[in-house]
Amino acid sequence: MDLSFLKDISQAHLLVAGEVGIDEYLWGDCRRISPEAPVPVVEVESQSFKLGLSANVAQNLASLGTKTTLLSVKGADSDGIKLGEMLKEAGISKVEFVEDASRPTLRKVRVLAQKQHVVRVDYERSHPLDAKLAKNFVERICDLLPSADGIIVQDYGKGIWNPDTMAFVQHAKSLKKPVFVDPSRMSPLELYQGMTLSTPNIVEAETLCRIPSGKSRLVGKDDAALTKMARQILDITGSEHSIITCGEWGMVSLSRGQDSLNRIPTFAREVFDVTGAGDTVIAVLSLMYVLGQSLSDCMKVANAAAGIVVGRIGASSVTIDELRTELERLLKAGLMN
Repeated sequence: MDLSFLKDISQAHLLVAGEVGIDEYLWGDCRRISPEAPVPVVEVESQSFKLGLSANVAQNLASLGTKTTLLSVKGADSDGIKLGEMLKEAGISKVEFVEDASRPTLRKVRVLAQKQHVVRVDYERSHPLDAKLAKNFVERICDLLPSADGIIVQDYGKGIWNPDTMAFVQHAKSLKKPVFVDPSRMSPLELYQGMTLSTPNIVEAETLCRIPSGKSRLVGKDDAALTKMARQILDITGSEHSIITCGEWGMVSLSRGQDSLNRIPTFAREVFDVTGAGDTVIAVLSLMYVLGQSLSDCMKVANAAAGIVVGRIGASSVTIDELRTELERLLKAGLMN
């Protein structure tokens, strides 16, 4: 693989649209059980905040030096103000919000003791955007698209995406702007009509393809089952490529007109936390795609980047220097060509 594309990363511009939130971590120690109920008592020693959901995707791009525009929805609350400050600190080129007073700014609070998750508390509302807000949201996408090289749609099933807000896809196609989708298993495949590619994991792909729960023991090395799902995604959405991430088995792709599955192995060395790995995958894969790289190379670089972040606790991003070092290591070791 020729790494000359790294010098072009700063010239790319991607629009990220979808739910955003704050990931709060309470770190502590657990030495006893509560006398009030049979639950552990965590003595908090420190607190940290990270960008979550689409904000983490945007941060991954910004961390690599890519021009990034983020469009999302937030509540009219103090967390919304804090989120805006965090995004500014992350160096994201442009941030726009549609404010929705009917929902809180999404925040996930994770309590960890001895680096192990004890409990997670979510502040969220997952109802659909009302008609006026949905209209404002899709109009802003259409306004921002001409200056971007492509758009990443992050669907976490929190109510932002529906047929009305996805109506921008036809406009994107008329502008020849690729649409990359990280789908929600709570949304029907038909919602993503006209997209360029998607990156569900195995569980999401099974649900999207309506494989009954409990009847499939699919694992990531089952090429026949993966091919069937990938082809179904292509047929229903009319997309050009279907990618399924398979955890320890890497990721696979099937493109329109292609008969056999393309498999890229995982490059993770040690896995501590897979939180946000999918965000890194779609951020890096989309970036490589708009830089004109082959789909196989897009997947290889995305897997290499994901292999870095799963070695850390919590959602994380990769810098251009970290990515270059990792790619050079993989090439030297003969693990990538």
